[in-house]
Amino acid sequence: MKAALISDSGVRVNYDAWDEVQIISDGFAPEMGQALGGFVNIVTKSGGNNFHGELGGLVRDWHLRAKRQKQLSVVSVPDTSLQQYFGNLGGPIIKDKLWFFLSDNFFGNFDRSSPHSIGWLTVPAGERRINTNNAFGKITFTPQKNHTLSLSGTLDKSLHQTGGIGLPETYTKTDYTDYYSRLNYRGILSPNTLLTAAWGQYKRTYETIPLSGDFRSASYFWQDIAQTTNNADRQTSDIEGRTDLSLGLTQYLDLGRWGNHEIGAGLSYYQNNWKGSWRWTGLDFDLWKGNGFDNGAQITWTSHGIPLTLWEFGSYQANNATKGFGFFLQDNVTIGRFSFMLGMRTETQKIFNDVGEKVWSWGLGNFLQPRVSMAIDLLGDGRNVLKFGCGRFANPQSIQLLSVFNMHMFASYRVYGWVGSENPTDAQLKDPANWALSYEQSAAATPERVDPDLKPNKTTRFLLEFDRQLGGNWAFKIRGVYSYAKNLTEDIGLYDAATQWGTWFYTNFELKRRDYRALEVEITGRISGKFMLNASYTWSQAKGTDPGNFLEYGSWDVPAGGGYELGLFGDRPYVPPGSPNKELLDSIFYGLGGRGIGNEGWYGFLPYSVDHLIKILGTYFAPYGFNISSSIEYLSGYHWEKKGWSPAYGGYYTFPEGRGGRLTPAHMYVDLAIVKDFRLMQGATLGLGINVYNLLNSQRPVSFLKEDTSLFGQVWGRQLPRWLQLKVTMRF
Repeated sequence: MKAALISDSGVRVNYDAWDEVQIISDGFAPEMGQALGGFVNIVTKSGGNNFHGELGGLVRDWHLRAKRQKQLSVVSVPDTSLQQYFGNLGGPIIKDKLWFFLSDNFFGNFDRSSPHSIGWLTVPAGERRINTNNAFGKITFTPQKNHTLSLSGTLDKSLHQTGGIGLPETYTKTDYTDYYSRLNYRGILSPNTLLTAAWGQYKRTYETIPLSGDFRSASYFWQDIAQTTNNADRQTSDIEGRTDLSLGLTQYLDLGRWGNHEIGAGLSYYQNNWKGSWRWTGLDFDLWKGNGFDNGAQITWTSHGIPLTLWEFGSYQANNATKGFGFFLQDNVTIGRFSFMLGMRTETQKIFNDVGEKVWSWGLGNFLQPRVSMAIDLLGDGRNVLKFGCGRFANPQSIQLLSVFNMHMFASYRVYGWVGSENPTDAQLKDPANWALSYEQSAAATPERVDPDLKPNKTTRFLLEFDRQLGGNWAFKIRGVYSYAKNLTEDIGLYDAATQWGTWFYTNFELKRRDYRALEVEITGRISGKFMLNASYTWSQAKGTDPGNFLEYGSWDVPAGGGYELGLFGDRPYVPPGSPNKELLDSIFYGLGGRGIGNEGWYGFLPYSVDHLIKILGTYFAPYGFNISSSIEYLSGYHWEKKGWSPAYGGYYTFPEGRGGRLTPAHMYVDLAIVKDFRLMQGATLGLGINVYNLLNSQRPVSFLKEDTSLFGQVWGRQLPRWLQLKVTMRF
């Protein structure tokens, strides 16, 4: 998880520390922020006037899993054993004034893979153990009536790793420490006035290193099987931080014929920072020492005996920051059978590079986000409600890819094409005469200019919903959702006639867009107090030129690609006919789309788009205190596509057949859970539970190898086989 890098202050909170889960499906209220989907707000436990605690464990061993059918990603999805042991304790420090709650969770993962082949490559068996620990603590203080302070903190840390899976020479080890603290205040200033305030701070240190410690040998990427051999790619180090402050005031007013009002206003401030570095392997292949690209190398091969490219890497150092403040104002009004929400939210943001210079900034006018929602009780009996909502959502720029604007560009490299003979010796591979420079990406060769009229990414969302109560125990819901985002930010390639080469311009790209539409039907009810049911059907289409706020990888074995705000789409410059280097530039950037070029297949169904989805969740409160729950989920299949090779970036990033034109088979799974509590002496309770995931052991394919190689279309991953989890808890 890279929370600060993608403007997300989330951190893992122990499950046994959860006291309440609030699910908010309507996110139009400006106080909710910029997120488009539903919200899941977790309220943590706060101790109390009586001491209480819990000890427990969950075990999901690979011996309790059915045999897996053949797939290529044996290494990526190995046989896994999961263990989680937890304990918590809460109680008073000063009764009625000061309480504490502590929780600690230990996680043990054991992965094992069997020997298998990917094309001509044979991967031996492997075993890997990873242990982590998560500690949570909270102190709650009520200095006087109606005023509450709470201070909580989480420390999530890796403890130990041994072994690995895959090729032994590519094993890596990951160490991380996540720390999050939060201070909350809630005060009832009067019967009609509520004040809230919060401060939060997140910090993460993260490092992945080659387990062998070998930085001399270069990693080899094989184009024909899209796999890496010979060595791990690199060592990565990240230090991320985020600080948040917020203040909110709510005033309740009864204006008689003008309705009841809940007026809310709030201020917020945030600051994100990131320091990152990549140290590449392949120092033995530094064939041009002192040229500024002395941070390792990687060789790409077409197939055995046929080198393709040599990648020589620059410094790969990042030091970026953003900060800004926000403001919201909203009024929830109820007049008879009508309820309205009228609101506005806005932000500011400043962007800083690696030497602390401001690259650009946005003011309050750039982030204006008007929002409105309405609910009508059609018959005045509270049983038939029509809802409508619409609003604008704007996102501040995340840090993740801002390093391209640095004085020393993070992702700087040179690409050399092989001009020697086939089946070279090691000496021939290391002979500079056999390599010819074809492309350089750096602050000097490919500087990034920023459009002075650049605007933040914005999404417009509409919702129409009808809710009806059926009898005393059943409810029916149908709603439609539509959202669109256009002119999204992207660095596009432009041709510079003076240099006869490409230049990059960060702007709102008219071809970069996303849209989503869905029709959702849901029914919820209870039968005789013994059976609860929730059933839903969703038809949806998610389409766009990029999948959202995460990297779209170049292959299963290359964890790099394009992101939400800035990526590879649009990088092909339009070169006028007859211009110098036209053939070279067109061949290097073919398939990436661009201004004057078109989208070249990038717009289409996104990987998480599911045409038809059915979910059924039922709970039976059986005799003798047994609770039996079952969930059934049917998906009509995921969209996928063939991915073509991009010479500019050394990965499978293009869409020769268009995005999302293929569909995985429909698949269904059934999960079952049975739990039972046993009352013991002195108020203690013993809880036993069993979960059966994928009860019917359906192993339909859920992903295929996308890369345009001889292995294209083979099953990469299947639905996980049937798997049992055992749970034991002791509460006191």
